[in-house]
Amino acid sequence: MTVTVACVLRSGGAYGPEYVRRLRAGVERPLPGARFVCLSDVPEVATHALAHGWPGWWSKLELFRPGLLTGATLYVDLDTVIAGGLAPLAEAIRPGRFLMLRDFTRPERRGSGVMGWHGDWSAIYRAFAGRAGHVMGTYQTGDRWGDQAFIAEHAGEAVACWQDHVPGAVASYKLHGRTPRARVVCFHGRPRPHEVKWQL
Repeated sequence: MTVTVACVLRSGGAYGPEYVRRLRAGVERPLPGARFVCLSDVPEVATHALAHGWPGWWSKLELFRPGLLTGATLYVDLDTVIAGGLAPLAEAIRPGRFLMLRDFTRPERRGSGVMGWHGDWSAIYRAFAGRAGHVMGTYQTGDRWGDQAFIAEHAGEAVACWQDHVPGAVASYKLHGRTPRARVVCFHGRPRPHEVKWQL
């Protein structure tokens, strides 16, 4: 099964094209044959241009634009470092299952730093695009925080956690460092990967 690995770069934030290049290089080594795409408003690295001016993490909702990414897709945030082979994550992606992170510090929540899906999830995009301003103003509480809460709610019962299907494959730099079984390491905050020279 061919897998598309996707990321999103919105200009004006903490990350730049170097993060896309490093992520791409990290993907190509352990998952040869994967297609790498970047949704961005930075032409230098954009495979697909962002169509909206949604700020920050809300740009991730464009991943679900109709017809864009409907095959097996592995999404990773830019503040993620590839630590090993990605085949176990790719193999966990199946139709009818929407993979998200179990939050590292609040396990009752879901995180969107690493996601996986197969099929048409454009209903998530449509639900957001039709009332983007309202959603961004509403999802600002602890129980309903940001894009991740919106995505989890709208993926519904299909949501599953990486930690259950690929135990140990996704690690937190803050909490775990690089563990022997880690395939991806999420930085989620400070330090950022460039601040530790992308070393795990």
